[in-house]
Amino acid sequence: MLGKDLYKIDGNVELSYERLKALVFFYSPLVGNDALVLYEYLAIKSHSANFRELNELLMSLNLSVDIFETLCGKLNEYRLLKTLKKENSYVFFLCEPLTASAFIKDGILAREFILKTSGAHYQELIADIYEANDYKDYENVSKVLPVENLNAWTPEDETYMSGKPVNSDKYSFNTLFDVGRFLKDISTNLFPLQFRTRDNLKQVAEMADLYDISYDRMRSYVAETVNRSTDSFNMNHLKYLCMHARGDYRNVEKGQYDVPCLTFLMSLQDGKEVTENDRKIIMNLSQEYHLNHSVINVLLEHALRNCDNRLIEKYLYPIASDLHRNDVNTAKHALERLDRNYERKTQEDRLPVYDTGRNVSMSDEEAEELLKLMGKK
Repeated sequence: MLGKDLYKIDGNVELSYERLKALVFFYSPLVGNDALVLYEYLAIKSHSANFRELNELLMSLNLSVDIFETLCGKLNEYRLLKTLKKENSYVFFLCEPLTASAFIKDGILAREFILKTSGAHYQELIADIYEANDYKDYENVSKVLPVENLNAWTPEDETYMSGKPVNSDKYSFNTLFDVGRFLKDISTNLFPLQFRTRDNLKQVAEMADLYDISYDRMRSYVAETVNRSTDSFNMNHLKYLCMHARGDYRNVEKGQYDVPCLTFLMSLQDGKEVTENDRKIIMNLSQEYHLNHSVINVLLEHALRNCDNRLIEKYLYPIASDLHRNDVNTAKHALERLDRNYERKTQEDRLPVYDTGRNVSMSDEEAEELLKLMGKK
């Protein structure tokens, strides 16, 4: 099995309560927790219809191909998965686990369970599952939910009862990256629900727009960013991973600004890899000046055209501050403002310099050097 091989997941597994109970209590000691997590992940993705490269799945799971193959082998042995192969293509066909009662009646599986655990544990487990509990001599002292809490219920809250996806605005960012699509194929094991805040999701989408991060690669990055031992999500580490991701060159048509910034800049540079400093500039334009990807692309094009094909921070940041203060959030608006205020002027014109809170003031020597780059000296 190789990472460049193709794969497809088939089978329509519905994990009822009885089958889930058997999976946790009986199958888990046999296949191990890692294989069990893989099974659950494949079950979630079992509705995908097309063949895709295995590397994408391995990145999402943060697994090597050898470990993945070993875990699949364990699932094969206990009839939870069938692995079918044709040339360099694999079909992973999921099988439903037996219910607890069916598992116990299976002579091979029951004996294997006893050998891997113990006979005493096997009998104790059966007793816990099948013991008929009679609590007629017990008094019900359970607390009752106070209905007075519903006094705060509003008509807006009522919309959540309609059965329609009312939280869609949670993912409606002005980004190329579709957060809903991203979340559809990532399990809560890899990206726990408590970290799926609107602010985190918005920054995930923005990082993807800046550095052209695919859905599968972003799932891998997010999984790496979650720290289970400290129950934390390190956004700075995610930004670092995205900023240093290698870009894939593709040509961008002139006037097309609604593309990821890294892709746009590589196209302006005829496919040359973007330097680390230029990647940081892109990050600053987004994080510090709050410009979206299309406005950033307009500004990058403008700066390269006017600064001898270089990105000069002391030239870029004052203009970025101006765009931010004037709520410029579309490529069209940015082009109009730059054409009106910042394009090449006569030799008597001076460069606009604004106090942006950053150390961007220029000495006379620096201003003269910049004017030379712009062809004004």
